[in-house]
Amino acid sequence: MRIYVAMLLGLAAATAAMATPWFTQDPRTLPEDKWRIEEHVLFSEVDSALVDGDKVPLPAGKFSSLTAHTRIRYGVEDDLTVFLDVPWVRKRWTAPSGDVTTADGLGDMMFLAKGKYYDNKAERSRRAWAVSLKTHTGDARGLAAPLSQGSGTTDFSLIHLWEKGVGNTTWYGSLGYTLTGDRPDLDRDPGDVTMFNLAAEHKLNPNWNFVWELNGRYEGNTEDASGFVANTGSTTVSFSPGFQYNRPKPGGKLLTLEAGVQVPVIKHGDAQAIQDYTAYVGGYTVF
Repeated sequence: MRIYVAMLLGLAAATAAMATPWFTQDPRTLPEDKWRIEEHVLFSEVDSALVDGDKVPLPAGKFSSLTAHTRIRYGVEDDLTVFLDVPWVRKRWTAPSGDVTTADGLGDMMFLAKGKYYDNKAERSRRAWAVSLKTHTGDARGLAAPLSQGSGTTDFSLIHLWEKGVGNTTWYGSLGYTLTGDRPDLDRDPGDVTMFNLAAEHKLNPNWNFVWELNGRYEGNTEDASGFVANTGSTTVSFSPGFQYNRPKPGGKLLTLEAGVQVPVIKHGDAQAIQDYTAYVGGYTVF
């Protein structure tokens, strides 16, 4: 039973980690009083875990997650932008018996502030810092973890962001650390997370961009009252190719549409659940 509970907890945490597309946040900020509204739809499936770096079937069956993710950005100043992330999550759990259960609801909301401290237009180089607070608004208690909409923790993150343009390609990188909150209802302390990301956006023509990313995630071991929990702590690197279509509009407005997929390519350690893939479509407008 202890292993089973740990596995279910891992399912919820893995899904929450994949809540936002294009994980390599850029260091750009909005001009003062400008808004950027984003809407993304993501679909992921999970049917396996990691044991010593090898995939093994989940004894609980398999599950999928469909998320409608809304992000609202506002330019407080030219070099300071604030975000609000609001995900709506629908879960589908298929047990080994074939029984199917679904649940939906508000996911974990996140607040973020990004401050640009370096911008050299001649060198096409920018740098910024970001801090974020993820709340536990998603229902994670009273539900089996494959059906929960959140991780049940309040997390704080600090991230450094950089950008460099070379020819028709713009490179982005980010490095972040997440201090994961406790789960008092389970008497557990999930491991903190280190994130490392690299992305390239290559302009194919005035409207189309090809984008790829490497998204790395190191998660420390979970702890409870007896010490470290077995079969926790992992490193994964995912490859995320996609396309963007940009259409400038009169009055300084911009419409961007994008689509892509994220697939784990390097897996090490133990994870109670690992996604087979995450596919998404979405877009945003600036006004």
